[in-house]
Amino acid sequence: MLFEDDKEEEKMALVNSMTGNRWGKSLAAVLGFIPLMVASLSLAASEVGGKPEKSEIIVTYAQPSGAFTPIWVAYEAGLFKKYGLSAKLQMLTPQVSAQSVISGEADFYTDGPDLINARLRGGEVKYFGGTMQQFVFQMWGAKEIASIQQLKGKAVAASTPRAALDTATREALKKNGLVPDKDVKILYVQTVPAILSSVIGGKTSAGTLSAPNTLKAKESGLNLLVDIGKLNIPGLQVTYGTTEKYLRSNPNTIYAFLKAMAEAVVLSRKEPEVAKKAIAKYVKIDDAPTVDGTYDAFSAYWDMSLAVRADAIQAQFGYMDEKEFPQAKSAEPKEFFDNSFVENLEKSGFFQKIGMK
Repeated sequence: MLFEDDKEEEKMALVNSMTGNRWGKSLAAVLGFIPLMVASLSLAASEVGGKPEKSEIIVTYAQPSGAFTPIWVAYEAGLFKKYGLSAKLQMLTPQVSAQSVISGEADFYTDGPDLINARLRGGEVKYFGGTMQQFVFQMWGAKEIASIQQLKGKAVAASTPRAALDTATREALKKNGLVPDKDVKILYVQTVPAILSSVIGGKTSAGTLSAPNTLKAKESGLNLLVDIGKLNIPGLQVTYGTTEKYLRSNPNTIYAFLKAMAEAVVLSRKEPEVAKKAIAKYVKIDDAPTVDGTYDAFSAYWDMSLAVRADAIQAQFGYMDEKEFPQAKSAEPKEFFDNSFVENLEKSGFFQKIGMK
């Protein structure tokens, strides 16, 4: 015979048993759903960017400078092919590169601020990624020039007007109390090797260079006047851009390009020998110390995030000639870039998967 308390305990045990069964079933259902959810997320990650709409692409770059190493590595290591792209690399001056992209003769621009200039003039172009958003150059002076202040009243060589190198030259002069075009004349000679030749030949008193020409300047007995990279001047040196129409019509091609470039940056940082081999080929140098020096000059500056930085765009507005581009003052940085492709790859887990952190 059961007492009342014993009956109550029996009832509670029955209730708990029934409740436990329901919770057990619910828990099993939840645990069973988790693998499906994880698999679904993994599938979503792999599906960001399908088959490229346009598989054959032309990628431009401006100079035989180590700054462009990740682009060369993407090609040489077969990363473009890995993501379904048959790429052709073309070396064009920044302005010609921008014009080629606008006209449809090339697919991707990979240099500095020229697309800002084009957009301010009505061109429907935007940046969608980048690997170097600060200026990494050095200014070297002739043997008789020991300091940057000695350049007052003299000429400095640069590449082309409004290019990243030109902007870096002007900002370095300003930071040292010199007014470009007033205190110091800027002479444009098109290419970085030509800048070096201009200084060595006595045509100009100084010039702004990128590696490996900085190493050649040292070998030639020139004097380092300012290491612009250490000034941390924000700006566009290696950024990717194309037309707005191209972004709309070829989203999978954009994803494929970004995947290849992201993996190329990681590979260039983790396996220096791969990057150095590409540098030696495209810069056409075969001595190890120069190759090593070129790699060392740029490797620390390759961004581990491909997103375009609004502050770099804003900085570019400030560098522009107010008379030539009066609209730059009121321009909105966000109108000049589209980070949605990079953001979607980030959300999908792609960057984390390849080690880009």
